[in-house]
Amino acid sequence: QGPVSCAPGNTSVAITTGNPTTVQMTATMDIGNGPEPADNVTWSVVQGGGNVTANGLYTTPDDHGGLAIIQAWRAGDSGLCEVEVNYDGVENETSSSGVPSAADNTTTTVSPSCAPSILYPLDNSAMPGSFNPPLIQWNEAGHNMFELTLASTFNTYTIYTQADSYQPSETLWSSLTLLDPGTEVAISIAGGTWTGSSFSGSLCTSGLETITEVTDFFINGLIIYWAPPVTKQIDVDGSGNTNVPLPAAICHGCHNVNLAMPTRMSYGPNIPLSTNIIDLASPGTVISSMNGDYGALNEDGTRIVVGGLFGGLTLHDANTGASLGAISTPAGGAALPTWSPDGTTLVYSSCNGSASTLEAADCDLYKQTWNGTGFSNETLLAASPSGTTYYYATFSPDSQWIAFNKATETATADGTTWSNNNPAADAMLVHISGTPIIELSAANGVGDLTNSWPRWAPTTGDFGWLAWASKRDYGHQASGTSQLWVTAIDFNLAATGADPSRAPVWIPGQNVNEGNHTPTWVPRLGP
Repeated sequence: QGPVSCAPGNTSVAITTGNPTTVQMTATMDIGNGPEPADNVTWSVVQGGGNVTANGLYTTPDDHGGLAIIQAWRAGDSGLCEVEVNYDGVENETSSSGVPSAADNTTTTVSPSCAPSILYPLDNSAMPGSFNPPLIQWNEAGHNMFELTLASTFNTYTIYTQADSYQPSETLWSSLTLLDPGTEVAISIAGGTWTGSSFSGSLCTSGLETITEVTDFFINGLIIYWAPPVTKQIDVDGSGNTNVPLPAAICHGCHNVNLAMPTRMSYGPNIPLSTNIIDLASPGTVISSMNGDYGALNEDGTRIVVGGLFGGLTLHDANTGASLGAISTPAGGAALPTWSPDGTTLVYSSCNGSASTLEAADCDLYKQTWNGTGFSNETLLAASPSGTTYYYATFSPDSQWIAFNKATETATADGTTWSNNNPAADAMLVHISGTPIIELSAANGVGDLTNSWPRWAPTTGDFGWLAWASKRDYGHQASGTSQLWVTAIDFNLAATGADPSRAPVWIPGQNVNEGNHTPTWVPRLGP
C-alpha cells in the first residue's frame, strides 16, 4: 500500500484570545488506483499546540499562534498537515475597560515628533532563548496612555498601559519566541492622551519597529561578576543574585577561568600582588596562592600564567602555587595573559608604556606557543594604531577568536588612564591567525560607553556570546552605571572580516544601583 496523505496540506486560520477554531483533517492512501480514504488512522499533534480527535478534527490553541503540524499515521506510514495559526491577543493593563475599543476607534498619526520611542531592547539586538523576558522601556513623550505591540511570525499582542515599561509574562514571551517558528520580535508603540473615558486627539506613533531576535539556542549556567566590594553571581535566566564567598577578594582581573575547565577559577585576594585559585564547588577554600594579580589558567587547571601588578609573566603550578619560572617576552613589558581552551596558545598585552592590570599603556597583542613545559615563539598578533592600546584579551571557546579592548589615552577625574575604566574603551575581535581584526561597532554603540572587560560564554549554534561591562543607558533604569551586557557574535560573518556583532542585551538579574564588572561564565553547580 502507498503512503498516507493528509489534507488540507497547508491552511491558515486566525484566532483571538479564548476563541479557538477547528480544521477538519482527512487522510487518504494510494494503493494503485488513485487516492482512497484511509481507515484505522491515528491522529496526533506533533508541533504547535492544540489537539486533534480520533476523527481528525483539529482544534487550535486559544492563547497563542504558531505553525501546528498534525500527523496522520497508519501501519507505519504517515502524512503531515500544517496549520498556520495566526493569533491576535489584547492585554489591558489599565483600570479602564474601554481603552482597547476606544483605541480601535481613534485615528493614529505617524510622526516621530510626537511619538514615544522604545528605549530598550535596542534595535537589531539578539538574546539567548534562556534569558528572561526583557523589561521593555520607552519614553513617554508627553502621553499618559500607550499602545504597545509585540509581533512575531504568527503571534501579535497588543498591550494597553499607562506605565513607561512592560515586562511580558513567561507564557506570553514563549508564545512569541519558543512556540513561534520565527526568532524575531517586532516591538512598536503609540501614545495618546486618555481623559478617563476616551482619547483626546489621535494616537501618535513613529511608524518604526524595534527588532530583537530571541535565538532558539540556550545558555545555561551562572555569571560571576564583581560588584564592589563583593563578588556576586546570577543565573543566566536572571535568578539567584547572591554573593560568592571568596576569601578576601578584590578585583584586579579577578575571577578568571579557562572555558575548557570553568569550575576552577583564579582571582585577586585582598593582598597586593597575589592570586588565589579555588574550585567553585567550594569557593571558600583556597587551593593555592602565588605572587601576581592577573591569572590565566590552562585547559585542565594544572598550570597558571600570572601577570604582576607592574608587568611581567610567570608560570606556576596551579595545585601548589610553586613558581615554574618567568616567561620571556622580548617585545616588551607583558601583562593581562589569556590561555586558549585548547591549551596551545598564550595571548597577552606587550606594552611600551606601563604594563599592569589597571594601567596597560601603548600595548600590542602578542602570542606564544605552549610546548608542554614552557612557552616559546613570541609572535605579534595585533598591532595597535598610534595613540591606542590593546588589552584585556580573552579566548573564544573554540580557541580561534580573541576578543579584546581598544582604547585611546583619556583624561578622567582620577587622572590619565589607558585601560581600566577608560570611557573610550571599545570591544574588538581578532582571529588567532592575526587577521581579520574587527571592531565590534554594532555591539559598542555610539559614544564613550566604557565597554570594558570582555568575556566569552559557550558557543551555541553559529553564535558566540560575548559579555562585558558598559556604562550605556539601560533604558531609563540605569544611566552612567556600569552594567553587564552580552552581544551575539556570528563567527561565519567574522570570517569574512565584517562586523559580526549585534546590538547588546542587558544580562537579567543585576541590581541597577550597583556598578557591575567582569562578567565570567561558569557552569551551574549543584542541583
